[in-house]
Amino acid sequence: MGPKKKDGGKKKAKESDEPGQKAEDLLSTYNAFVKKIGLPSNPEVVSALSNEENPFKGKQIIIDGGDASKGAQPLGPGGCRALATAIMGVGQGMPKHPETGKNMLYKPLQELRIWGADIGDDGASSIAELLRLGGAEIQLQYLELTNNNITAVGGFALGRSLSCMMNMSLITLSLDYNMSFGSEGVAALCLGLRSNSTLKKLSLRYCNLDGDSGGPLGEVLAFTRSGLNILDVQGNHIGGKGLLDLCPGLQHNKSLTQLVLADNDISEAEVDNESLKKFAEVLLVHPTIAKVDLLYNRFGGAGEYLVPAVDPASGGNKNITEFRVDASLHDDLYLKLNKMGGGGKKGKKGKKKCDRRLKENFRVLAEASDDAPAIYSFNYKGEEAEQEQVGVMAQELLGTWWERKVTVECDEVDGLHLQVDEYFVDELLRGRK
Repeated sequence: MGPKKKDGGKKKAKESDEPGQKAEDLLSTYNAFVKKIGLPSNPEVVSALSNEENPFKGKQIIIDGGDASKGAQPLGPGGCRALATAIMGVGQGMPKHPETGKNMLYKPLQELRIWGADIGDDGASSIAELLRLGGAEIQLQYLELTNNNITAVGGFALGRSLSCMMNMSLITLSLDYNMSFGSEGVAALCLGLRSNSTLKKLSLRYCNLDGDSGGPLGEVLAFTRSGLNILDVQGNHIGGKGLLDLCPGLQHNKSLTQLVLADNDISEAEVDNESLKKFAEVLLVHPTIAKVDLLYNRFGGAGEYLVPAVDPASGGNKNITEFRVDASLHDDLYLKLNKMGGGGKKGKKGKKKCDRRLKENFRVLAEASDDAPAIYSFNYKGEEAEQEQVGVMAQELLGTWWERKVTVECDEVDGLHLQVDEYFVDELLRGRK
């Protein structure tokens, strides 16, 4: 039996009947508060909380800086604090629960993305208060504060809010393109994160990090209860020194599955050679690492130090299914090191090939809901019927909240096709059991 058709392919999020828990309630509170403090209502906030076409209205808030050429004003630190205050429902003039008379936190929010809105450290600190004070009831899971001029001050506030027992809901934290963050910001952030056990992904792409960032990040990885699966620091200047300082923490880590060090000035200097030797020693015995990205690092022949850890013919770590290196390496070394991942077949760990066109005999095991996409059983084309697989269809995630889990890949067997993050699929399947 084929999959059942859904109305328009999207379902609207269910809203609670509890007072103050609908998107329009939060919008009303926000509008009243900004008027009171003399700020205009931000159109991006208004749209996020009123757009009926958004199937995650009320659960997801996305704000960008707007089009400055058309006179759009960014959210700014004051606007960010106003939004956070409205969500927490704490302050003079905030609506009270009609039965208990207590302040009403807005609990449905799960995802907050603020891009290029110039919220700065004050805005980041207000979000940190939201994480810390509302962490028990507001189950915010995904926080993205991209290109917002956040420095070490904001990093310290965010780190403190995510330290041990302060917040246990946040899974992903992305601070990409905050160029003023720097290694000082990383050190401040990691003061809190080094005792966090619930965060799964930390992304600090293009944050102007240098070699001094390796030590603090290593402390986060070394925490015995760390749950961090993905660390992405692409586009920085960590270099050999930073990698060397990262290794002791990585050596004690038992959770990391993906490490992105692409474009980080790891070259052929003496310290870079030393760092690659140590890195190889750690990779060889790491119990969980599956993907490493070293693209755009021109370390030349020093890459030979990595071969024993990666190349199966040399007894490398069999858990590593994807290892990306720069094409500037000579051909023999590139072939030994570069692994593009595999997967799709039962029993193999790797990327989940979730492209519908690669599958057949599929049937619905669980219908899509507001919180999860549909689950199917199927066979990969060309496999025996008894090799039944279970998973999702990547095409159904496009244009939805889960689109960020989908990537376009290319291999010699299937050409261009869609894939879905394997850990996302595994978590879905565990949740549906």
